[in-house]
Amino acid sequence: MASLRLPDKYFCVDVEAVATGRGHGTSDRSPCCVVVMDKDKRVLVKRMIKVDKPIVSYLTPLTGIGPGDMRDAPAYEEVVREVKAVLGRDAVLVGQSVKSDIQWMQLEQGKDYASTVELADLFKTYNSRYNNYSFFTLAHKANLLLSEGFIGNQHNPETDCLATLKLFEMYYGQTRVLEDAKQRLLGRRPAASWAKSNNYRWEGVCLAGFMPDKCICGQPTLKTS
Repeated sequence: MASLRLPDKYFCVDVEAVATGRGHGTSDRSPCCVVVMDKDKRVLVKRMIKVDKPIVSYLTPLTGIGPGDMRDAPAYEEVVREVKAVLGRDAVLVGQSVKSDIQWMQLEQGKDYASTVELADLFKTYNSRYNNYSFFTLAHKANLLLSEGFIGNQHNPETDCLATLKLFEMYYGQTRVLEDAKQRLLGRRPAASWAKSNNYRWEGVCLAGFMPDKCICGQPTLKTS
């Protein structure tokens, strides 16, 4: 089968968020940092974002961000304008949980971007052992398919963008190669995430968005495997 051609214009937008509530949902998070990287791996936008809501937790072990990092950060509205200015209606956005990044940056389809590629769906794999589909974190994919240690427990939006674009370019439309990668991912037990290592909670904040049995906030969860 012939491989699909990569889009002419594609980007990764990666947003980090602090906790402004105790729940695991996006309504209890506020954007604090964003990176936009283009297909040539150039960083077009790299900005801290001023958070106007009271911050419950910086989630520092995950975000790498502390109390002093946003002191002189520009306003959210200014950063959103900057992100929109480098994209365009013909842009394809590639990402892991790309819908969340779109929502946080208030991007409009047909105006700020044309379409999306969700990396989690691209690598979604049928698991015959449990008769369901398995989804894989960006860290698991990058550390197994790119290089060991490519992504650590602490998020770095620039590194996440780089991993996202590399994985997209290596596997998008490459049916046989992608299927082999899926089986490798399925066959390797992923390292415990920071959230799992902390029983899916940190400083009173629920981190169990994908683990219904660990949720302490009562917000809806999404089980992915």
